[in-house]
Amino acid sequence: MNPKPIVYLEENKAWLFDGDVFTPCDYAAVKKHKCGASISLSKLQVGSFKFPTNLSTQELEIQTEVKMYEEGGLKSDIDYEVASFNHSLEFENSVLVEAFAVSHDQLEEYCADIVKKTKVIDWIVPSFITYTSFYVHNKIEAKTDLFYYLGQEESYAVLFHNGTYIAHRRILSIKELAKEIGLDEQRCKSLLQRYGLEDETCPDEDKIFISQLEALFSKQVEKIVHAINHKRGLFGIEGIHRVFIDFEGKDLNGLKSIFEAYGIENLEMSTLVYKEQEAEDSHKFIKAMYIYLSANGLLENTLNLSPYERQEPWFKRHSGHLIATSTAALLLGFIHPSYFYLQGEMYTDKIQVLEMKLKSIEAQTEVLGTKLKALREEVDRSQLKLETVKDKNKVYSITLNTLPLLMNTRNIRQKMMYDALDILNTYKLSTLSLDQNSTQRMEIHVITDYHSRDKIAKFMKAWMKSGYKEATTQEIYLDNNIYESKIEVYR
Repeated sequence: MNPKPIVYLEENKAWLFDGDVFTPCDYAAVKKHKCGASISLSKLQVGSFKFPTNLSTQELEIQTEVKMYEEGGLKSDIDYEVASFNHSLEFENSVLVEAFAVSHDQLEEYCADIVKKTKVIDWIVPSFITYTSFYVHNKIEAKTDLFYYLGQEESYAVLFHNGTYIAHRRILSIKELAKEIGLDEQRCKSLLQRYGLEDETCPDEDKIFISQLEALFSKQVEKIVHAINHKRGLFGIEGIHRVFIDFEGKDLNGLKSIFEAYGIENLEMSTLVYKEQEAEDSHKFIKAMYIYLSANGLLENTLNLSPYERQEPWFKRHSGHLIATSTAALLLGFIHPSYFYLQGEMYTDKIQVLEMKLKSIEAQTEVLGTKLKALREEVDRSQLKLETVKDKNKVYSITLNTLPLLMNTRNIRQKMMYDALDILNTYKLSTLSLDQNSTQRMEIHVITDYHSRDKIAKFMKAWMKSGYKEATTQEIYLDNNIYESKIEVYR
């Protein structure tokens, strides 16, 4: 069977895509062709969980949904679409589930204008998983590969092992990079496409920006390497074989050197281009190709987050069958009156069978509903416990953050007091009081006999020699041959 075109939807525009060419079209084309759109990473909530291998497919789906509510940040009062990839771990007796969720509120906000016109979106796929289509369309050997996408509003690095998605990391977009280095977005993008991360060939006035970009990309690569190292043990991967740069058909000079600095060597770096004459649209081509292959049943283990299901034509629906059957029965009944009696008997038998099936389904549904209700109540209780733990952790965190400051304050005040006693002892001076009101100031009430009055001046100079900012006296007076002085010392 020949593959059928699809309608690809993006930015309130529609294209008819036949696996090779994009042709602008009207939304009405959705009536004849399946359609799809991609959704950005920022709108998704993602979770990764391990489960034992003895769970059935249905149990795995339920447990995954429960985990997403418990640990993935989903709220019990909001409706979500949840889909997942399951990986059987070669070195463990467990299944790794990579789950993705998007709320119906987010979908309605994101797809509102399209759904008003089309009433249906057959496929909504996370944009970063669509690189599977690259392997199928190009018929290339699947290895351990990294796809590095650099976009205006969103960027990410996606790790594939043997042609299957296993991890991703969000990285800085062009917009965010430009903000970090203080340039407008177009200039930042132009510098990257022209010089990459190597400043040898760029003008002197641009070298500082290239240097800043190199430092930012280094931080992004560090995050990616952490993700790779985390997956090494789970999937038995030894490293990355290839990096495909998805940047409007442009290369990114210098990126290979940054990976090598983090120990990822012998990399094959390639620019991701689907069609040379349309290189700028390569990323759109990847996403549309994924939906095209999925809609035509040419891709395994597909992911779909669309709640906007297409209705079957009326004659294929149950109600359509009923109308057609009833009409035919009436016609036959007019010809053969006995037909109604025979048909009535047949329908009575069918109804009894269907009623038994219905009772069975209702019983199963009731059991599953009870289980799901219990699980959701457990999730709510767990969320309350989690909030309590978070509050406690917040208190502990504040305490721990404040403790070094308190300890430092105590040490400063203590040192100031020890210095005062040491200098007093050096000059054999007596004191009536030592008042320490802060870490910055101390007031010392010194007394000495008339013949030792010069010790007060020496005492003040000693403070200055010890590294203190200032030592002053506002009041010196003689009383019964005893000098008294109130000296203020400042750090």
